[in-house]
Amino acid sequence: MEIIVSHVSADFDAFAAMVAAKKLFSEARIIIPTAVNSNVRKFISLYEDELPQLYEGADIDFRLVKRVIIVDTRIIARTGPAEGALRNPDTEIIAFDHHLKKGKNFRSYLDYSRETGASTTILCEHIIDRKIAISSLEATLFMAGIYEDTGFFTYPGTTPGDLGAAAYLMKKQANLFVVLKFLNLSLTQEQHVLLEKLIMNSRKVKINDMDIIFSSTEVPEYVEGLSVLTRKLSQIEEISVVICWVKMKDKIYAVARSDDRNVDVSRILGSVGGGGHPQAASAVIEDLDFKEIEERIIRSLKKNIKRPVLAADIMSFPVRTVSQEQSIREVDRILKTFGHSGIPIVDKNGELAGIITRKDVDKAIKHGLSHAPVKGFRSHSTIKAGPNSSIDRIQNLMIGNGIGRVPIVSRQKIIGIITRKDILRYLHRRACEPVMELFPPDIRELLRIISSVAGSMKINVYLVGGIVRDALLDTPNYDMDIVVEGNGIEFGKKLAARLGSRVETYEKFMTAVLVLKNGQHIDIATSRVEYYRKPAELPNVESGSIKQDLARRDFTINALALSLNRKNFGEILDYFGGREDLKDRKIKVLHKMSFIEDPTRIFRAVRFEKRLNFKMDRQTEALARSAIDMEIVSRLTGVRIRDELIYILNEERPFNAVKRLCGLGALSKIGIKRIIDKDFMEEMRKAVHSYISLRSYSGNRVLKWRLLLAVILRDMEGGWIESWCLNMKIRKKDIAVIKESVEKIPDAKKTLREIIKEDFKLYSTVKNYPGELKVICHSWGENHAKNIRRYFKKLADAALSISGEDLKKMGYRPSPVFKKVLDEVLRLKLEGNISDRNGELAAAGKLIEERSLEH
Repeated sequence: MEIIVSHVSADFDAFAAMVAAKKLFSEARIIIPTAVNSNVRKFISLYEDELPQLYEGADIDFRLVKRVIIVDTRIIARTGPAEGALRNPDTEIIAFDHHLKKGKNFRSYLDYSRETGASTTILCEHIIDRKIAISSLEATLFMAGIYEDTGFFTYPGTTPGDLGAAAYLMKKQANLFVVLKFLNLSLTQEQHVLLEKLIMNSRKVKINDMDIIFSSTEVPEYVEGLSVLTRKLSQIEEISVVICWVKMKDKIYAVARSDDRNVDVSRILGSVGGGGHPQAASAVIEDLDFKEIEERIIRSLKKNIKRPVLAADIMSFPVRTVSQEQSIREVDRILKTFGHSGIPIVDKNGELAGIITRKDVDKAIKHGLSHAPVKGFRSHSTIKAGPNSSIDRIQNLMIGNGIGRVPIVSRQKIIGIITRKDILRYLHRRACEPVMELFPPDIRELLRIISSVAGSMKINVYLVGGIVRDALLDTPNYDMDIVVEGNGIEFGKKLAARLGSRVETYEKFMTAVLVLKNGQHIDIATSRVEYYRKPAELPNVESGSIKQDLARRDFTINALALSLNRKNFGEILDYFGGREDLKDRKIKVLHKMSFIEDPTRIFRAVRFEKRLNFKMDRQTEALARSAIDMEIVSRLTGVRIRDELIYILNEERPFNAVKRLCGLGALSKIGIKRIIDKDFMEEMRKAVHSYISLRSYSGNRVLKWRLLLAVILRDMEGGWIESWCLNMKIRKKDIAVIKESVEKIPDAKKTLREIIKEDFKLYSTVKNYPGELKVICHSWGENHAKNIRRYFKKLADAALSISGEDLKKMGYRPSPVFKKVLDEVLRLKLEGNISDRNGELAAAGKLIEERSLEH
């Protein structure tokens, strides 16, 4: 026998999920819970004839059950009579639940549970995938389940999947009039009386700076709909978290509602044996009195409610200020340099004296007052706040006063500033995600140690860079970069002591590098802000906040950080929309001057495009082309171009990136006037293939970037190649390899066109080619490839066991003839005429005698 079960006190999501499960498991029987919400019972009463047959627990012999489909819960104790079947080790269990924070307490055969706003959503998606037909009534019921558990798509736990399922149900003629009728039932007389009691007995408690409403009472008879009344109490009091418990007959019923994503009421009511999901939970209590219930709930609240986010947590610091005596002209320059729309003014004691905005400065300049001191234009009634001010208070200050920034002041000194953008980023930030699970256990443990050391020093630390981006792309990358809001060098030393690792510090750059015992490196930097005085020059750097540090990055997808701080460990900081751009596979700069300030970002944009299979968005590409047309790329120093080219040429598929650089016009701006057409792309692709194919023979002696640069520069004159390479600050030994490879290409192409049968001839032809040229030769055609492969397999390590020293020991006087003799002996060996050292010595002696050399 197969049965479908859910939790007691079933709501619309639980009941709808059971009916949806029946669509997937047609032989299973729906076991109606011992208690269902009143609105669900009324729906069943009206539509029972059109619903699948419903069974009571008393109708079932649970000993005969072989399979249980459990929906909207994974807690056995909440399933009533079905508990025995679920505990039977021979029962096959299939689960569909959206309460992932409440772990299952049974083993399951299949578990389709995942984070969604409603369990019905998960089952609807299976129905859609299997193309199972549903009626208009079923669509209406399923819609009610999704609407109820997502709060009409307003609860924080709502996911895109919920909206997608609802859209499908609308297409299947879900009746919203019916849905609203059953989700918004008018209160009965008994419910009105109970609601009045709850309002009269409600009291506000403050837990970890958060206001919460408690209310408790008694009624002689059972009154349905306590969950509805709790929601109404929340709306009346305008408080996000409300917990009510009511004694009805001999049992106490508790209900909790939360509109705050930081308060998971399923955890809170877990302390009294309840459960549910983060926004709605319930419990039936038999063995506790009101005082014990309140004490347990308060302890649970204190444990589970995080400290609220305060001004100090999201403010930008240090704050750039101007003095009262600075001129409007100077302030204008500062605002343009740093891209600020306003800036605080301080007096001679460094205390906040006012604020001046971009609009104020523009107005002063328009009236010809650029020379005037800024104090004449400041706002005198400055709105400010303290570091412990709540985000709600900051937001209200902005709204109430029509301002876009609030200075944060402590002891009359300005210590930070919060702007509209900071508030919006906070309000729309993502909750902590299971990103840590994407790292292997040893990396996770290392990150927790870093967090622990930072906590002991009371500083903030963040994991930044490509490791965060690639973790979200599920791409292995364990190059660890840490940014510290504080003294990065001091943190590096403390961490090194904790890990027992070696540390190297660089005071000038405020950085440190840890070298772990396994050879892994951890780069540590002090968070900083940078600004550019001139295009293409290196920036000036000052210490700053994590937000300012991320703001100096090249692209939004590289401006992500992972918090390693106790208060929000594992939270992703995304100030610039990098998550959305990862999803859309876009490369996007952080601001319009990005390529002007640092044209190397054009090369990096192309590299990431081709590595990640992303694409620059329209504006970013337009900005790149504009910077190239303005000759900004030409102002770069050779060493910066060299480094970016090497990075690109060492990529897995560099030919695509080279073609893209050519198309943008960047190659010609650095002196490479080659047209990258289809034939040339194929030539590069074959060279890369040969490099991979021969890597087991050539090892680290052949460098991919040198090989490809030789291909790109082929047909160029040797003197030009040397001059260009010197301008790029390429090392002389690398220049020699590139230049020689290019110069010998014509001869190699001609000489190796036919198969060279004689081993010594092949050996003597190929041995003096640079390794890079050998690989290039392999890419030209079948005969070229056979010659090169035979050389590597059979001849590359060919050598004599004797040397000139052996000839001297034989009594011969050193002479230039030695080399010719040894070459001839090697030829005889390769032709198979000599097989051992004695044969080599004998042949060498004979050849010397033939040349009548003196003893």
